[in-house]
Amino acid sequence: MKNPWVKLAAFATVVVLIGATIVITSNSSSSKQTHVTFAYDFPFPDMELIPVIVAQKEGFFKAEGLDVSIALPPSTTTTVQMVATGAADVAMLSTADLVDGVNAKAPLVSIGNYSMTNNWGLFAKPGSTLSLATLKGTKVFSWGDNWTNAMLPFVLKKAGLSSSDITVVSGDSDTPMLLQNKVDFLTNTTNYAIPGITEATGKAPVQIVGKDAGVPDVPVWVYGSSTKYAKDHGDTLRKFMKALGDATQWSIDHQGKAVAYFDKAYPDSGYSHAYNVQAWKLTVPLLTNAQGQFFVQSDAQWSKLAKALVAVGQIESAKQPSAYFTNTYLP
Repeated sequence: MKNPWVKLAAFATVVVLIGATIVITSNSSSSKQTHVTFAYDFPFPDMELIPVIVAQKEGFFKAEGLDVSIALPPSTTTTVQMVATGAADVAMLSTADLVDGVNAKAPLVSIGNYSMTNNWGLFAKPGSTLSLATLKGTKVFSWGDNWTNAMLPFVLKKAGLSSSDITVVSGDSDTPMLLQNKVDFLTNTTNYAIPGITEATGKAPVQIVGKDAGVPDVPVWVYGSSTKYAKDHGDTLRKFMKALGDATQWSIDHQGKAVAYFDKAYPDSGYSHAYNVQAWKLTVPLLTNAQGQFFVQSDAQWSKLAKALVAVGQIESAKQPSAYFTNTYLP
């Protein structure tokens, strides 16, 4: 999931953690500020980092007495390790990663939704005939991430197929493979797949997303922390989420400037400005619930996801929703 055809760039400061390279970028620190390390959920930066970058650049973190650095993990599985071991204080995680981690007894807790709905699905070239009925015998691109691995069984179940009925292809690019007919469909979310395919072809892709794809209607991404950090630094988390809420609203109200901040922070991200503009525009509607609130989680979303993951064999049993999340630190 994420990152259509990005390239690895040489970023700021490098540290070593758990035998892996973690890339960290930061504002200038101050001894009067509390330092917080924020770990991203993907090895490469992309526009979903905009609220954190805006909170840095517009002074929202500073106003709360925080100095926040961004850590980019070497793999999609490392972020959970970083939070669980205390190498990062707060992180962006997929909800599936968090459920898996908690069920594996990792000391994790979600402290706020990033997105509010499941905008993941299948995408094909413009003009293609894409339906669940045409899925059998096709080649489907996957980044091999946990979210995609968790969602594909739901798609197959709705289509009346098994895993042997499709060929899953992984690689370091998705849109080029689609355009070269190496795969028939991509798996991704709307705010990544649509800009990528549109930029490459000039037309929007054909898609089956969310309910139509048979996947549970739950948030894809959340902000998480370790249970120990949350217990010991609750006030810091409240300040972090307050600043993040202010920055998220600012990023919605000033989309052009928000994207420009990302472009300047990561000029070698591999994404064009036009891509980032469309991608952030598609992300904005995902950030609030039906009441227009940021971050707020519910028992229903976590219960639905956990039970769904049990149904497809991702986990053995579902815990009580309170095992996965808390709204305690929301502004």
